[in-house]
Amino acid sequence: MLTCCIALLAAPLAPQAPAQAVDVPLSLWTSPNWPTGTVFGSNYGLAAGDYDADGWVDVFNSNTGELFRNLQGQDWQLVADLSPLLMPGVRYGAAFGDFDGNGFPDLATEPRKILSGNGSLSLLENLGPNGGGFREIAAKPWRVDVQPYDCYTETNNWADVDGDGWIELFMPTYNAGSGFSTGNWLLKNLGPVTPSQKCAFQDVSDAAGIGNAPGADRPEGAQFVDSDSDGDLDLYCNESIYQNVSTLGVPRFALLKPAESGVLALGVLDEGAACADYDMDGDLDLLVEFTSAPWCTIYENRGDGTFLEETSVIDQNSLGVALGMSLEDWDLDGDMDWTTSGIFRRNRMVEDGARHYTIATTNLMAGWIGGALPSWMDWDRDGDLDCALGHYALQARMLRNDLYDAATPAIDRRYVRVRPLRPSTQVPLGLDNEFGATVEIELVQGGDGHRRVKFTQSGSGYLNQNEYALNFGLPPTPQDLVFSVSVDFPVVSGRGIWRVDERVNPALGSIHLATLVDREIQVLRDGRVRIDGVEHAPLAGVSLTLADAAGGLRQVAPGAPLLPPVAAPFADAWAVLGVSTVGASAPVVVRQLDLDGALDAPVGCDGTAANVVVWDVTDPAHPKSQASHRLSLATDPRNHRSHFRTDLTLAPGREWLVAARVSAFRASPVLGDRSVGGLTVRGSALVQNTTACGATALVAAPLDPTQLYFSLRFGR
Repeated sequence: MLTCCIALLAAPLAPQAPAQAVDVPLSLWTSPNWPTGTVFGSNYGLAAGDYDADGWVDVFNSNTGELFRNLQGQDWQLVADLSPLLMPGVRYGAAFGDFDGNGFPDLATEPRKILSGNGSLSLLENLGPNGGGFREIAAKPWRVDVQPYDCYTETNNWADVDGDGWIELFMPTYNAGSGFSTGNWLLKNLGPVTPSQKCAFQDVSDAAGIGNAPGADRPEGAQFVDSDSDGDLDLYCNESIYQNVSTLGVPRFALLKPAESGVLALGVLDEGAACADYDMDGDLDLLVEFTSAPWCTIYENRGDGTFLEETSVIDQNSLGVALGMSLEDWDLDGDMDWTTSGIFRRNRMVEDGARHYTIATTNLMAGWIGGALPSWMDWDRDGDLDCALGHYALQARMLRNDLYDAATPAIDRRYVRVRPLRPSTQVPLGLDNEFGATVEIELVQGGDGHRRVKFTQSGSGYLNQNEYALNFGLPPTPQDLVFSVSVDFPVVSGRGIWRVDERVNPALGSIHLATLVDREIQVLRDGRVRIDGVEHAPLAGVSLTLADAAGGLRQVAPGAPLLPPVAAPFADAWAVLGVSTVGASAPVVVRQLDLDGALDAPVGCDGTAANVVVWDVTDPAHPKSQASHRLSLATDPRNHRSHFRTDLTLAPGREWLVAARVSAFRASPVLGDRSVGGLTVRGSALVQNTTACGATALVAAPLDPTQLYFSLRFGR
């Protein structure tokens, strides 16, 4: 057992020369204790995590075994050399994850047999302040039943993939044909099952279906993310999508073939992969750095978990295709920028609306960034995103972001942080264990037409780990910007959504940026919210889980690719869904509408333009529609499925028609029970309705109880 016993350092920061105006606002951070700014030493990637739970993100270098403490944004302190606990030789990266839920993140290393001659996992249990350090447990068979050995592993990921409350460890690993490696590993967290109530792990790699895809032998980047928007965490690894089909406590994944997922570069080596909503349409896209054609590639999510390959929007996409990538909004304008090896690319979505990555200018020396492995973090909590710049096999440096400094007024710091937390009886604050939680910031005042979506992650591109909390860049105007926050927490497969938003907790609605003292908003899975140190309880009786009407829209599955939407057969086409609340004892609230195809332009009626209208047809001879039940929405023409946040209240004991004006559509078979949670689906129809203010044709259309053109996610 090692203890952390080096005295704290509190030297003042060294003065810095102003940086030349460039796209990338990063410069070398130095202090009297770190005059060259190297700080973190020779490395193969860095992990960011708050190991001591003091609220300030720290850094671990697995190669050297050195753990660095963040001295409240003023300096860095080397507090421990953990190398005696680690396998000897050269070591790749690591990932922080609090597997035992004690509030102090543990560490899982990435074995590299080719460099160390051993290739075994080191799993370091963080004993917290009372234990005084870490201990290695992977070699103990009562803690890890099969220790990963003889591995070439890269970019570990933690996540609770089976919904039992304990995070699993996924290790993307070269297959058996790559120098006698082993293939991918998934270690299931069994929770506190040992006689001393310590957490133990079980190898479920084969049973879980996460083996290397045929033809893909060298996984480098990997990430857990809800790619198909069904609420659970899917996996990208070795140029393949693994769809999560787990049940509670039983991890299971289904490998999608390229023709099913749209991820087509099987067999081409990547040197990094990560997900982000690059086009700001609300779904999470996949960005990959390949070492040969198609080079740097975007797999654009079509909204239904299938992907469209895109390379034409990337400047010189064959540049920077070796050793390392990351995604983060380093210029804090609201869109996600991209680094691949030594190339920084600026996303222009917010600047000029272009779906394009432009090579960015920087003051950084080429020798620092040739094999860049960036870990992004707001280490000094001033609002902009700094960078612990790992560098493959060379020195890692701390870079500060120069957007803000001590003189920047609070109102000019255009950002907010969101921290999803798992409730814990041991840790009152909650746990940083909600990997894969998806957060959306909606601009209530000052909206610019873009959706701002991010998700928490432990693997962040290639051998790197970013800070857990999410920083969102906000527009410069209006000064008193107003926004709302919603968080979707991961669940097991079951087509449900676990959402904490302003309907669950009003504190998440209409937040004024100008009034925030502490820019970190903490959202717990149980609905509690903390803003400026004040905890707000959720409303009683409001659903955290959202059900899918009739089982929701069809998802892609192995052997069952999705056909594209088709054009509507006539003008003024309306897709209609009949639903009933006759069996409901309380109002049903539709909080999301999922639609396949494309919406047509809104049409006017009684001074309101809408292309989605809810009609009360309890008296079919006199249908009614109120203003709050008329929506004007837009679909991205590149998407096959769109997900709209809504707040539509359907009174109990009534019959309803929900109608969407469409120019293209795709039908899904009814997959589940047509009566769930007080809502009964009567059926669907595609109707020509030339009278925007009337519903006669809609009411008269026969409803097909076996099909859906769109679906509703609802609760109370």
